[in-house]
Amino acid sequence: MPKLEFLTTATGLAKGDNEHEVQYCFPHLSTLVISDCSKLNVKPHFPLSLRELTLEGNNEQLVSSHSFLCPRPAHCDVSSPFSCIVDVKPPHITQLKLGGLIGSSSGWELLQHLNGLRELEISMCKELRELPESMRSLTCLQKLDINWCDSLVLPEWLGELQSLQRLRIIGLPLMSSLPQSIQSLTSLQDLYIYYCHALHRLPEQLGELCSLHCLQLCNLPALTSLPESMHRLTSLQILNFSNCHALTHLPESLGELPALQNFWIQACPGLASLPCCIKRITALEELRINNCPELVKRCKEREGEDWHLVSHIPYLTLF
Repeated sequence: MPKLEFLTTATGLAKGDNEHEVQYCFPHLSTLVISDCSKLNVKPHFPLSLRELTLEGNNEQLVSSHSFLCPRPAHCDVSSPFSCIVDVKPPHITQLKLGGLIGSSSGWELLQHLNGLRELEISMCKELRELPESMRSLTCLQKLDINWCDSLVLPEWLGELQSLQRLRIIGLPLMSSLPQSIQSLTSLQDLYIYYCHALHRLPEQLGELCSLHCLQLCNLPALTSLPESMHRLTSLQILNFSNCHALTHLPESLGELPALQNFWIQACPGLASLPCCIKRITALEELRINNCPELVKRCKEREGEDWHLVSHIPYLTLF
């Protein structure tokens, strides 16, 4: 709706002489999606019942703070009943999705008011070069998805989001490495990194992620090696390498992952053999190797040179 200018969420009703009360139009609204409404403003503010908000397309004006907080007036203007709304807190939004916004993040003041935010997704913001500083106040954030932002590089302060349990990074072509502060994300359980074509290494600090259960590295053509510190990922249960064409070897430290249950190696033709340590992973229940011609050949039942390393695994898939 490119010409829509206002969404009114409250009306003023006359009670008597110089008295008004506010009636909310959407008192129970919990989910709101606004897409490609370039002129739209919310008046006087987003509903207080709002829990899930999605802003897609040209909605830059809605990520500023004025849509979330109603200013405290110096006096009550009876000609404008909205000016009598005081002490309005921002809605307790727990899930926020921002997609396709244009320009920088300098005006994203709304985030500093969303202290209860649990899930944040930022996607398709092609001009976004840095994450907004206002994100640093999101101390309760548990899930962060950053997808297909062509100009974005992750900041060093990312480690301040210490409540993060899931971090998913997809399609950041300029990101050559992860920030070293990732070691502070000790609550992180799931880490997904896909389609980051410049990523050539992972920091040694990766081994500090003591709560990590799942690590998936997919479509990272520049990744050449893995950190030796991976042996400290004692909670890791799922490990997936896919389409990492430059990866030529796996560290022996993988044999010291006591909790690893599922290990997938897909379309990594540079891997010519498995490390001997694979035999020491006694908890391993499934090993899947596909589109890795040399590895498949070496692990072939009773014939391959590495068969003795994988024969103890209950579910072995080679193709």
